[in-house]
Amino acid sequence: MNNIKMPSLLPYLEFTDTKFRLNFPLISQDGSILEKSPFPFLIISESDPFARLIEARFVTDAGSEIKRVFLLLQKDEYHLTRDELRPFNNQDIDQCWQKAFLFYSRKNQDGSAIILADQIGEDGGLISLQSLFFCKSKRIFFHPPCPVCGLPLQQCYDDDILTSLGFQRYSASLKRYLFCPSCFGSTGKSDFYVFSLESSDHSALKDRWDLIKDFGRLTEVRNRLNRFPCIDCSSRQECYGSDCLAVSRIVPISFYPFYMLIFEAGSVNVYDFLSLISGASFDDLESRLSEKQESGRINCLKALKRNSLATTPFFFDKNKKYFLEVLYLKLSFLGELVQTIFSRIDDPGLDLSIDRIWINLADQSDLLPFFWNFKLNFIDIGGNAVKPPFLPKLFPYSSPHFLGIIWFYTLLVNKKQDVSEVYVTLEKKIEKIVSNDDDSLENFLKNGADSAFSPENIFWIPDGKSVSQDWVSLWEKSIGLGWSLLKIGLRTGLMENSKWSKDKFQQELENLRKEVKDKLFSHELNFVQAEPAPENKAISDILAKIMEKWSIGLEAQKDELEKTVAISTAGRERFDNTNVVSEDEYGLEETVILSPDDFRKEKSPSVQADKDDIPATKGADEPEENDFISETVILYPDNGGNKR
Repeated sequence: MNNIKMPSLLPYLEFTDTKFRLNFPLISQDGSILEKSPFPFLIISESDPFARLIEARFVTDAGSEIKRVFLLLQKDEYHLTRDELRPFNNQDIDQCWQKAFLFYSRKNQDGSAIILADQIGEDGGLISLQSLFFCKSKRIFFHPPCPVCGLPLQQCYDDDILTSLGFQRYSASLKRYLFCPSCFGSTGKSDFYVFSLESSDHSALKDRWDLIKDFGRLTEVRNRLNRFPCIDCSSRQECYGSDCLAVSRIVPISFYPFYMLIFEAGSVNVYDFLSLISGASFDDLESRLSEKQESGRINCLKALKRNSLATTPFFFDKNKKYFLEVLYLKLSFLGELVQTIFSRIDDPGLDLSIDRIWINLADQSDLLPFFWNFKLNFIDIGGNAVKPPFLPKLFPYSSPHFLGIIWFYTLLVNKKQDVSEVYVTLEKKIEKIVSNDDDSLENFLKNGADSAFSPENIFWIPDGKSVSQDWVSLWEKSIGLGWSLLKIGLRTGLMENSKWSKDKFQQELENLRKEVKDKLFSHELNFVQAEPAPENKAISDILAKIMEKWSIGLEAQKDELEKTVAISTAGRERFDNTNVVSEDEYGLEETVILSPDDFRKEKSPSVQADKDDIPATKGADEPEENDFISETVILYPDNGGNKR
């Protein structure tokens, strides 16, 4: 029987002539902690049923980090519920990895995916890597050898061999088996190993613990490239003696040959990103993730926190315009999400899940706040892309319905209101709409528990927050776009069967985003007065009283002035009232100088009206009507009641 040649990850895990390697950070440097851990490396996410995401780094021989990356590794066990109407088998999983590799290799120009030459086969497809084990005691990686002959164990893909032994076929199940093709080919015998045994498994099968114990039978290896470390190890006796410490010291990184994709590391998971831009603190999120034992995401948050200490997170987080800023950022996120999903609907590669969205925050500078420069990236293999013959996908992740769910999650989920409460509210609203046969936005907004859809829910802590009535229409438009997605999804199920226009929806979203941005950066600025230091409190109070006194005379000018006007005694040129209400090409207000001669010789009605509106503050020595002011007076237009 011919051995199947598979590439190895070992050369990338050791220093070679290139003087750099791939490093897997351990969860702890404490050996006692590592021995108790079933997997010693930092797991970022296990949400994908077919793959786990772990953290790694490319480092130099001096330990300097070149690049932080995420490794998407094929799992040894698939977390799927058996479903006869939607069967999956090993070949379906292989197809998922090939499609994912095809998609990401085409998109590789953006730098998000990193491809190793040894992963690419002669046909241009993705090649699986040899099984990989790790000794936690000696910190060494190795390939699992056959306990009898020492040659590398391999996976059995031959359905005829498997069925002859009473095992499940590779092509018709999710079961995988390691064996020694050399021993089986020469003697017709070999132990077969699985990662974990099930009650229905054949009695002749062994699991991973049996394999690790069987390593003790091996006294030599016939293949020098296999480099089994236990042969000459000083701890061999205690590992394979009566205490059998090997089962706690050796762990499979991947028990079976495995596919792997490398991605640029994400800065933060999408759930944490949405919480942070809503106003959540790092400490609050770390506490919540600790309860869920999400150590990988906690590590990402800590790294992000270190990077953000010297930067400003937002423009208006201390201002009432913070609502507009959060809304703008969330609409920007949804815009990129929609664009990404729409661009992949007709692609043979991936279907998507929000669990596997990661946000990359660009290298920071002082030009933009910390959360304003981000990029969205999906990291998964699109397992839901597998479609049984003649049956539609049961849960089309690219459908408008799914996008609508993500939409309302983004806008409404916060510390006080989780996604299950949002689902309950949506269900109640939809039931009433169906019974009334009126799916208009107005009917959607008024049905159900309206407090769950209040604009204050955009904040992480909505209590005590208020939103200006001038901006409620923007919120309703945002909710309306989400409702339009749900309507189409509920009516048609699949986007391609509806008359709904992706382009029109994207344009409406972009128009709304621009409208929010225009409001956010309008010239009606809201200045924030910082709390003075204790030693400056007395001076601050005096200045505040002076400013209050000055502002009294300006209150009467509301709705009268359209720009700033300066009246000066310095000039003697004739006044031209055609310039009174001029603006520059950007709509900014100009300063117009009015000389005393202008009042004396040509009293413009508009200027006279402005003069008459100045509050009476004559003193005993004030000049008569035809005498003129000996200083410059600044008249400010009303800007929404703001004082300057």
